[in-house]
Amino acid sequence: MVYSEKAAKWVLSFPLLLFWVVMVVFPAGYAIYLSLHDVSMGQGMSSFSGFGNYLEILGDADFWHSIGFTLEFALITTVLELVFGFLLALLFNRSFPGKRPLLSMVLLPIMVAPSLMGIMFRLILNENNGVATYFLSLLHIQINLFDPDLVVPLMIVLDIMQWVPFTFLIIYSGLQGVDPGLFEAASVDGASYWRTVLQIILPVIAPIFFIAAFLRGIDAFRTFDVIYVLTNGGPGNVTKTASIYIYEAAFKSGQIGQAASASVIVAVFLLLLIPFFVKRLSK
Repeated sequence: MVYSEKAAKWVLSFPLLLFWVVMVVFPAGYAIYLSLHDVSMGQGMSSFSGFGNYLEILGDADFWHSIGFTLEFALITTVLELVFGFLLALLFNRSFPGKRPLLSMVLLPIMVAPSLMGIMFRLILNENNGVATYFLSLLHIQINLFDPDLVVPLMIVLDIMQWVPFTFLIIYSGLQGVDPGLFEAASVDGASYWRTVLQIILPVIAPIFFIAAFLRGIDAFRTFDVIYVLTNGGPGNVTKTASIYIYEAAFKSGQIGQAASASVIVAVFLLLLIPFFVKRLSK
């Protein structure tokens, strides 16, 4: 009986283990293997280079710039998306006319593929014949939104537009599980609405906030498609994320080994963040 139960556990878990090995363990192991060899697009596998690729990447100022920009971008967008998502969740946590159609409109941006979103805004914001440029010209405003001083705020705004619905959905689902009696009890005690939200409701749904922050932060850190389509990492390297750096190292420069080592460094950095979020969620 005990043997059959153990066998059943392995049989039932085998598909998940197989998926994990094929989709996680093997790619990660192969990336580490490539990072330790001198591999280029044209010449294929070369000699064992040890940590040579890692030293090359760690000594590249362009790599550190991409890491710095990615951290800045991920931190700002995640914080703002949590704030706006929370405010939207509070708004939709009450009944009002037209709630259902408005909810559908709010969720619309996350239904659009990021690359398609990038192409769409590339056409809208085009400095020569874009719709936004045309309306700004009617107001006698001559501005290039892809200027180095404006392009980073522009990328942040576009990311917020697309991903606030994501944080909203997570936080809204958490608010749905909060007892409405908490608001009523706080109101009887004379607490204002915002005091109730900040001192009672927010601590209750804090784990939901950390889940949203973790998922959105990781996704923002690996942002690639929207920024690549819109700016190609430019002007210069102003908007070059870590993902774009790795892509260019592999498919433009052809340095597969260096690209693999950069991806391993980024993966290790992200893995170091996981214990912090797990600790916060377990409280």
